[in-house]
Amino acid sequence: MTRLRWPAQLPPDDELGAVVHGPVVLARSPGIAAGLRCVFAHPTGLHLPLVLRAEGVQAEAAGRRAGWRPGDDRADRDPWSGVLLTAELDGATRPVDPAGRTTTGSADHFHLRAGYWIGALPSDGRLRLTVGWPQAGLAEHSTELELGPLDGLGERVRLLR
Repeated sequence: MTRLRWPAQLPPDDELGAVVHGPVVLARSPGIAAGLRCVFAHPTGLHLPLVLRAEGVQAEAAGRRAGWRPGDDRADRDPWSGVLLTAELDGATRPVDPAGRTTTGSADHFHLRAGYWIGALPSDGRLRLTVGWPQAGLAEHSTELELGPLDGLGERVRLLR
């Protein structure tokens, strides 16, 4: 049986989403932390820009797991070899695949930026996110977000066309 996933998808490129939640740290373990810059809402879904920073042995492990090497800026790596993000909304839980990610680092610092898209809006305004990367030392942790108003997004989203 195939498990449903939120596929790797970019947010609409002709819209600027409305901010419905501010920055939040989603998970922290010694030497490594992951968080959201914010949550952007669009009429068709949610855009989640995630950042992760690691130092020391966690940076080395993250770089090795992500396939990053100094001078390597490719973003075409296997999306399942790194951070694992799961979203629960309206009683359904699905893994979320990154639409794009960049990594930078050195022997003792690692930084990852990834964009995730959830192609639905929660009817109750709640979004539960679980993030982890055990291979890099980030223990799995769940956070429930209470999103700002999702009604009237058509008027709050800015069009670029």
